[in-house]
Amino acid sequence: MSYSEFAEIYDTMMEDIPYEKWVDFIKKNIRGGRILEIACGTGAVTRVLAAENYRITAFDVSEEMLVHAYEKLRKYPNVEILNMDMKNISLDRKFDVALCCCDGINYLIDDSELNEFFKSVYEHLDDKGVFIFDYSTIYKLENHLGNKTIVSEEDNIFMVWENEYDSEKNTCEMDITFFVRDDNGLYRRLNEHQVQRSYSIDKISGLLADAGFSNIRCYSGYSFDSSKPDDERTVIVCNKE
Repeated sequence: MSYSEFAEIYDTMMEDIPYEKWVDFIKKNIRGGRILEIACGTGAVTRVLAAENYRITAFDVSEEMLVHAYEKLRKYPNVEILNMDMKNISLDRKFDVALCCCDGINYLIDDSELNEFFKSVYEHLDDKGVFIFDYSTIYKLENHLGNKTIVSEEDNIFMVWENEYDSEKNTCEMDITFFVRDDNGLYRRLNEHQVQRSYSIDKISGLLADAGFSNIRCYSGYSFDSSKPDDERTVIVCNKE
């Protein structure tokens, strides 16, 4: 996952995401003000949390995404932004809360990567700390994306999104082409290639327990409704006891 060219139009593509609702859910599940935000992207969730005066260390592997995060967050002295890979979290302090929003774990495409990630998050939480993350479900990858080609046009962006789903591995390979119209009416072509994998709730719960987490709760999106088989997004909340 590079997001190298996608970064400049990411916020436009994600403008319908109800980040304030997500943060309301997060606030109701946490205590303490020190937050580690993993795979923060362009800082959309970070900005809402920062306005609530949480102390946030946010990181992402994509330097291009972080350029946009810096622009959003430069006025918040309570935010620290780092360039770091979620596969190699290495900080000299612990946090009350760890967050990974908007499909971060879907980019960990084998069990060992996910297992090591959960262990690393656990080690970076204080006792009684809370870990909250979401992911696109197997149902979404198989039924919403599947082997479909999605074509859309909105504002100045024309998109062709081609998907190839592997039902044995629960992976979806995505080739996305954007044509972005500039002020002169000319189009620029941007290409993005990504691979996502999803996991069953049983698999995720088992790996979380192996890492030491307890009180694992599974929700339908950022609501307090229990997760369902046809959810497209599952949110997990768990604790380090």
